[in-house]
Amino acid sequence: MKKKLCLLFSIVAMMSFVLTGCGGESSDSKSDGDTTKVTMAFCTWTGYAPMFIAQEQGYFEDAGIDMDIKVIEDESTYASLITKGDIQFLATAQDPNIKMFANGADSKYVLTMDESYGADGLVATADIKTLDDLKGKSVALDKSASSYYFFLQALENGSSLTEEDIDVQDMGDTTEAGVAFMGGKVDAAIMWEPELSNALEEVDGAHTVVTSKDFPDTISDSLVVNADYAEKNPKIVEAVEEVWYKAVDYLNENPEKAYKDMASGFEEVSAEDIANDVKGLKFLGRDENKALLDEDAEENIYKICQKMASFWKEKGECDTDQLDDYFTLVKE
Repeated sequence: MKKKLCLLFSIVAMMSFVLTGCGGESSDSKSDGDTTKVTMAFCTWTGYAPMFIAQEQGYFEDAGIDMDIKVIEDESTYASLITKGDIQFLATAQDPNIKMFANGADSKYVLTMDESYGADGLVATADIKTLDDLKGKSVALDKSASSYYFFLQALENGSSLTEEDIDVQDMGDTTEAGVAFMGGKVDAAIMWEPELSNALEEVDGAHTVVTSKDFPDTISDSLVVNADYAEKNPKIVEAVEEVWYKAVDYLNENPEKAYKDMASGFEEVSAEDIANDVKGLKFLGRDENKALLDEDAEENIYKICQKMASFWKEKGECDTDQLDDYFTLVKE
């Protein structure tokens, strides 16, 4: 799903962040403009980029927030950063947010930012027409990523196969899965943009068998906050939530201008890149998030995340699948 540049976060940069980041400041510290200093982190991905709309359009400033957004590609550091309070807000995929919480991260769910709606998919050779045609075939994917959950949900709901019927080859990340497919080493692969589009263009006969558009609840991104910070600063959490909704509204109303703002915070990402990624995404604003919180709805956020948590616990990547405390803020 991610259009991550996946630049390795250097040791020097990480040391600089730890030494100069906000971890040593109190949550109530003020900047010269009498705004509250807050730090948010996420990697290079279009799904988080409306936060740069908020910066460029002055929404954070209007809300009394001096927001420092740190683009951190090394996601292995996220749990530590959010737990220690070195960052107050973290945006990443729903699965890792759940796994981090289940394994002890001091975080709380705030909102769902976007859903993959075609930005991820199973790309296969011409002879594989349906999921059932994967029997005995090799499929490359990253078993630690959202794509693994997506793939097994697709098998369960769209075929007669199980994982055991397929030669699943675990890759270091989803980009490697795409490279393996484009290099002719596997019959199919779970990919995200831009590798997905690249594979369709570069490999003769390559096509998508199924995409996240067919299973929209399987891959999404969410915003979480440090639990202690949220308890001490509920108004800031509410303000950040409102800022997100304003940014999504701006994106919907002024897409061409919004794409430029969204690209402004990333290196080597253009407005055109953003425009291409947005085609496979659904951004969730106020109404969509309100609908997700409806416990009577057939597909609400609690059921969606519980299903993910149970899946990852079964795979040995979650210590627990109990998420009641994860949703404390939105159930209050």
